[in-house]
Amino acid sequence: MNKGLNRMRTLLIVGVTLLLAVPAAIGGALWWAERMETSADLSELDRHLVAQSVTAEAPPLALAPETPPAAGTPQASPSLADLADGDREGAKALVRQALLDDPTILQEAIEALETLRATQETDQMAQVIAANAGLLFDSANASILGNPEGTVTLVEFLDYNCGFCKRAHDDVMRLIAEHPDLRVVVKDFPVLGPGSLEAAQVAVAYRSLGGDMTAFIDAMMREDEAPANADLAMRIAADLGADPDRLSTTLEDPGLMESIGEAYGLAEQLGIRGTPAFIVGEERIMGAVGFDRLTMAVQAERERLATR
Repeated sequence: MNKGLNRMRTLLIVGVTLLLAVPAAIGGALWWAERMETSADLSELDRHLVAQSVTAEAPPLALAPETPPAAGTPQASPSLADLADGDREGAKALVRQALLDDPTILQEAIEALETLRATQETDQMAQVIAANAGLLFDSANASILGNPEGTVTLVEFLDYNCGFCKRAHDDVMRLIAEHPDLRVVVKDFPVLGPGSLEAAQVAVAYRSLGGDMTAFIDAMMREDEAPANADLAMRIAADLGADPDRLSTTLEDPGLMESIGEAYGLAEQLGIRGTPAFIVGEERIMGAVGFDRLTMAVQAERERLATR
């Protein structure tokens, strides 16, 4: 039996399947899950494990066969499905005992499921990004910072009232300074109230007049005294040389919302609900993750493009 239990560790995923499939054992599995303070969905874990159970090996039964095989005959381990069909109660008992002896098996199975989920989400996000690549990377409804002809593109969704965006701004500007091949596409994504929307509209109007968006965005992100709204954005644009009357006239153009509406639509497709958010290559990055994390993403995209 000890040998069978030792080999059971190699069946951590399959074994938990059988355990979770039996009401009497579910209580024990949930007890261990609570002990490990995990919020994993065990019913989903069960379905994931069942899908893999038919290909796993099971430990040999402790009972010897009635007729010993001829000498030299290869002995194949029965599949777990065969074992469950032949002696379901015995299989359940072995799995339960394996979990009692080593409850970390359940934790490992949960971690395996979490890894699978993360891989699936990454693949799905890459597909969504590819489907929206034109609007994400090449739309005229965005501000371009850094090298306009850069080979590596970073897209940022920002709100001028977002404290985390202000924190991430220094990281983005440092990236631009240290990576001359970097092109930054800024999407105005006002989500923090009417003032944010007003500031975004002024930004779009100023851009349409050929304004210096690097200087404008930098000034807006470094403003700590006043909240972002139309008044602040108009003042900064004027300080940068914009004609206030012409800017006010441009703000009356209903087409200004097309740019902001495009950002809203992209954010919905990408599952972005807050700021800042970044797209680099096939990856979505949420939040002010810091300079090092953004640098890793830029370098990974550079290497990916080099292999195409």
